Amino acid sequence: MRRIMAVAISIQAMTGIAWAQSAREVLDATAACMTKMGDVRAQFKATQFSGTTPQSEATGTMCISGRKFQMQTDELTTWYDGTTQWSMMNGSNEVNMATPDEEEQAALNPATLVGIYKKGYRYNLTRSTLRGRSTYVVHLSAKNRKAAFSDIFIDVDQTTYHPLCIRAKKDGDWTRLSILSFQNSLTLPASTFTFPASDYPNVEVIDLR
Repeated sequence: MRRIMAVAISIQAMTGIAWAQSAREVLDATAACMTKMGDVRAQFKATQFSGTTPQSEATGTMCISGRKFQMQTDELTTWYDGTTQWSMMNGSNEVNMATPDEEEQAALNPATLVGIYKKGYRYNLTRSTLRGRSTYVVHLSAKNRKAAFSDIFIDVDQTTYHPLCIRAKKDGDWTRLSILSFQNSLTLPASTFTFPASDYPNVEVIDLR
């Protein structure tokens, strides 16, 4: 799950300007959907692969507000307020507090992963369909072999510019994040992204910073 867990001509579907014509414009529009058009709530299914063989799968809900996020699955809940991250196995009596680096943020927050194209990646655009929707498929390939992810594919709805699927390759293995529902233009309270200590009075906070 730690690996898992994108406004240009493109914003016609959102602001009525025109059709996206390039990979960069699609990425700009998708990034705007996730970071500039209010907060986001999405349902997802994440699959971790060894090579091309599925190894593990999780479903859940995520909330995103810029760099802040909260993610809930059947096994794990994570809060990140832009500086500090709290992770708690569901049913556990302890929560780990840490300060994630950029790679760790990208592995958990798709808004960070979608925005990674702005530095160190080449990209190209094709068209396809996914779950009955016409999509743009943007392929990001790292310029530097030491990049966190060597390849990223982002499937984007051609009408709404909402992300439908993100596939990222690291050290030969793939993570696929299928976004099953997507709502933006929300306003979520700041408390969404911090560990609610008062709700867990018997949980020990372990500071790993």
